[in-house]
Amino acid sequence: KGGVGKTTISVNAALELCRMGYSVALLDADLGLANSQILLGINAPLNLGHVVDGAKEIRDVAVEGPLGLILIPGASGNEALANINPTQAKSLVAGILTSFPELDILLIDSAAGLSTANMSFLDTCDYRVVVMQDEPASIADAYGLIKLESRKDRLADLYVVPNRVAAERDGQVLFDKMNRVCMQFLEEPIHYLSSILQDDLLGQVTRRRETVIVNHPSSKAATNFNRFAEQLVNLFKSSEEAVSPSL
Repeated sequence: KGGVGKTTISVNAALELCRMGYSVALLDADLGLANSQILLGINAPLNLGHVVDGAKEIRDVAVEGPLGLILIPGASGNEALANINPTQAKSLVAGILTSFPELDILLIDSAAGLSTANMSFLDTCDYRVVVMQDEPASIADAYGLIKLESRKDRLADLYVVPNRVAAERDGQVLFDKMNRVCMQFLEEPIHYLSSILQDDLLGQVTRRRETVIVNHPSSKAATNFNRFAEQLVNLFKSSEEAVSPSL
């Protein structure tokens, strides 16, 4: 669902992974609200649309953000991107990995909803993280995506992240609620990764074009994203298949 904090989580997780010493790229695949560069406080004159249109190469549009993070900016209102198919999405991701062979991790910030373009980018990922809030619309949309992934037999690599919860235990309660629904109707469990706590600082730093990881490393929000990033790293390390995982 739109507005649940996917981009905030993607940006801060990417920065924290960079701080931990990993080489990371973030692909902004939210074609409706491509605003990762705003949260990072950087300018991006070119974007993914120029690559899809054939005008530029991936290295031409990529920009370096804080801590060495590589951002491939998204584009709003680009018809070619809005209608991207699985083959094109796979080619784009392969192009990023070829252009930046030193990458350890590629994060993909996908759009809300179940559009063909969105699902095409999800198809390229080794792991899928569903961000949800404790509100009816968010829960319903999250379940809709989980149901589609179940039909593709991909729940083993799908993880749920409750966002904007008051405490970790509240996130666990929200996850348990969703897991019971999945067990009842899909007859298959989902996986809990971590919870992101509500923190007013996140909104404040966005307005100031700052990030909690770089500008407020001792804040509770930064500590929260550190735990989240550590869970991601543990997930990657536990896999025997993914050498340079995408998410």
